[in-house]
Amino acid sequence: MDVATYGSDNAHSLASTRGIALQRPFQVFVIAADLLLILISYAAASGFYSAMTTSISDGTSVGAGLIVGVLFVSIAYSRGVYDTHRALRLVWQLRKTVVIWAASLMILAVSAFLLKSTDNLSRGTVIIFAGVGGVGLMSLRFAWQVALGSSLTKGRLVDRKVALLSLKPLDFTSNRFKDLRKNGFDVVRHYMIGADGSDDGWKRAIRDIIRQSRSADVDEYLLAIDWNELPMLRKLGPYLRAMPQPIRLLPDDPIADLVARPFVPVSGTVAIEIQRPPLSIFERLQKRCLDVGVALFALVLLTPLVLTVAILIKLDSPGAIIFRQSRRGFNGKPFEIWKFRTMSVCENGDTIRQATRRDARITRIGRFLRMTSIDELPQLWNVLRGDMSLVGPRPHAVAHDNYYDELISKYVYRHHMKPGLTGWAQVNGFRGETPTIDLMEKRVEYDVWYVGNWSIWLDLKIMARTASAVLFQEAY
Repeated sequence: MDVATYGSDNAHSLASTRGIALQRPFQVFVIAADLLLILISYAAASGFYSAMTTSISDGTSVGAGLIVGVLFVSIAYSRGVYDTHRALRLVWQLRKTVVIWAASLMILAVSAFLLKSTDNLSRGTVIIFAGVGGVGLMSLRFAWQVALGSSLTKGRLVDRKVALLSLKPLDFTSNRFKDLRKNGFDVVRHYMIGADGSDDGWKRAIRDIIRQSRSADVDEYLLAIDWNELPMLRKLGPYLRAMPQPIRLLPDDPIADLVARPFVPVSGTVAIEIQRPPLSIFERLQKRCLDVGVALFALVLLTPLVLTVAILIKLDSPGAIIFRQSRRGFNGKPFEIWKFRTMSVCENGDTIRQATRRDARITRIGRFLRMTSIDELPQLWNVLRGDMSLVGPRPHAVAHDNYYDELISKYVYRHHMKPGLTGWAQVNGFRGETPTIDLMEKRVEYDVWYVGNWSIWLDLKIMARTASAVLFQEAY
């Protein structure tokens, strides 16, 4: 058996007790911050409502706020919300926060009803408290991303000490391992078993690891298994059960893609969903409500900007203000997309050339509009009409659809969802020109992943990341 430390150059920093000593104080700090914010929110809500109604606040305000605060942090702690390695999962954190916050308020309301104490609670105060506290708790999660992300990157914070088990040498520079430290995992040992390939060899190796595990100063073991090594996992299973620490699989990309998919019970076993069904009626309703609400708000808010841009386009060059082009939407249904005109030409035929860097066809104002994505604003009208969604695969010209459909096998799968103003590919760097087939294949890969993994939380995440993508990614 080969027993090695994880990265000899970094062995000292990986086993640093300084990071481990900071882990628990961090959890205590964020729990205290949540509890304090809830108490302050209730006191502020009570004071504000009392001022609005000229009534006098009583002592039940603090007591009710304390009850909700204790309920929230207790449920959150039991659900792993304060685990350091989960703190950077922003969408997961926001989803858990909303659900636990609603549950805490519901428990307060039900308890007050059963104890006949509703007369001591102000409905106005509770409603204001629900809004202020919820927004405050979600804002704290955004603050965690900055503070915790910086601490983990600099190695000042460690959540769990782990040991790696593998059947062969590992490439610690790969994406599979290089971000472990940044997510709070301190890999202190690496055990390589089965190096000689014989049954007796790996059995002796695993027995040695089991003996060491009873006194090992690690929180859990990570088993790094590749797709072609899965038969070995079945052999290891009975032996690994003798270890007192938790054991988790650290899969390669094919396994990770498989286990991330939904499981459905079938005849006493399970079936893995390779391709998800179309969105349900409830899911379509969720997405449509988000589209209409945000699009209406954006159009009202951005009306002065839209009018200003329209005037500048008219003054800059002759031609229409709005450029219309045929695109394919959901299930390949054609529609007419709207954009601010940014070129001196309005191509909409069988052959359309993509815009490139320093393209002579782009007007002076058009170059700025394309760089800032302001030219896409008229598509809010497409969203309201139902042709497009706020988030989805970006629609391409029909000529480009016909071209790439013959070259990229999964290209047609993009049409299983409405096209969007922004998408998963765009916030991951694939925005603007795609001069090569490889780049288009990569964009399609992200679009297909989005279609297969859609959720309303994913849409919100993409919308949140779009602003920074527009600022820091270049398009022409």
